[in-house]
Amino acid sequence: MRLSCSLKTVFILLFLSLQSFAQVGTENKSPAPLPDKPASKAPQDISRWPGFLIAYEGGGGRSSTAYGGLKIGGAGVTLDLGYDRIPAHNGFSTEISGMLPVVRFPRPQGNEMKKYLRIYAEPGLGYRAFGGVGTYASAKVMMVLFSDHKLTASGSNWTPFIEVQRRFSLQPDQHGDFRIMLGLISAICEHCGLD
Repeated sequence: MRLSCSLKTVFILLFLSLQSFAQVGTENKSPAPLPDKPASKAPQDISRWPGFLIAYEGGGGRSSTAYGGLKIGGAGVTLDLGYDRIPAHNGFSTEISGMLPVVRFPRPQGNEMKKYLRIYAEPGLGYRAFGGVGTYASAKVMMVLFSDHKLTASGSNWTPFIEVQRRFSLQPDQHGDFRIMLGLISAICEHCGLD
């Protein structure tokens, strides 16, 4: 009887010590790490390389009394077709230009309705027929007031812009000119399709 009592006591003590050991083991364990939350992506800038654009512009400036033209292109390249009048010469010009993103202000913020200023540098090479400049190199800067909604919306999405251009004649007997144009541009983002 004494033996059975002492065995019971040993089992009880053993059970209690195992139980307290199990509790101490769980208290010392650090909690399991929580699964990582997916990192929130920074808003994407969809105005860098418009996939397709068309624009109408007009203006004038020093040595170029009037200009009206059409710009069409996308993915960093445009074709500019225009009519202008320089002193004593009406003429038509055709120009291939780059459309390189320079700066955007403010940076993308995730609000597709918010307007922002996008500036492009547009180096180009062209030809003006019917007297005047002839073959020329061009340096242009375009400033556009975009919004992500305008770049992704179907239908009418015309946006105002200003373009400043300096043409340098590549023919020794001709002069270049300087002009400022105002216009409207309709563009879609690079990954957006035409509806």
